[in-house]
Amino acid sequence: MYKKMGGESWVWNINLTSCLFSFPFFLIWSVINTMSWMQGTTQALPWGTIVLLMTLWVLVGYPLTVIGGIFGKNYANGFDAPCRTKNISREIPDVPWYRSAGVHCLVAGFLPFSAISVELYYIFATLWGREQYTLYGILFLVYVILLSVTACISVALTYFQLSAEDYRWWWRSIFSAG
Repeated sequence: MYKKMGGESWVWNINLTSCLFSFPFFLIWSVINTMSWMQGTTQALPWGTIVLLMTLWVLVGYPLTVIGGIFGKNYANGFDAPCRTKNISREIPDVPWYRSAGVHCLVAGFLPFSAISVELYYIFATLWGREQYTLYGILFLVYVILLSVTACISVALTYFQLSAEDYRWWWRSIFSAG
C-alpha cells in the first residue's frame, strides 16, 4: 500500500512497521517483568524465556516483515483511483448545529454508555466492596453489545457527515466512537 501511494523510502517503512508495535510493547512488558522480579513473584518470566522470545522475534518476526515488504514493493502496481479527483479541494458547506463535531461526539458517547450503564452500577458496587459480582457471562454479552453499538453509531455518524458533503471524515469517525 505504501508503494501504491507513491512512497519512496520503503526500507524505512519496513523498519517502522516491524518496530512501532514491538519496541513499545517490549519496553512496557520489560518494566512490568522487572517489577515482578523485584517482588519475587512467580508471574515473572525467567531469563531464558526472555532470550528465547527476543531470538524468535529477531530470527522470525523481523525477517518475515522484511520479506513481506520486499514482495509488496516488487509486486505493487500504481495506484489507480476509482474516480478523477481535482487538485483544488471543494468548499465544505455549512452544517446546522446538530451536525457539528461536538454534537456527534456527545451522541456517539451517550448511546454506548446508555447500553452499559446498568452493568457499570454492578461493577462499581463490586469495586467498592458492597457486593460480589458473579455475572461474567452477562458482562461479556454487554461488552459485545457495547462494541456493536459503538461500531453502528460510528458508521451512521460517518454516513451523516459524508451525506453533508464533508470529505474530512477520517479522524472524526474515530473520535466520535472513542
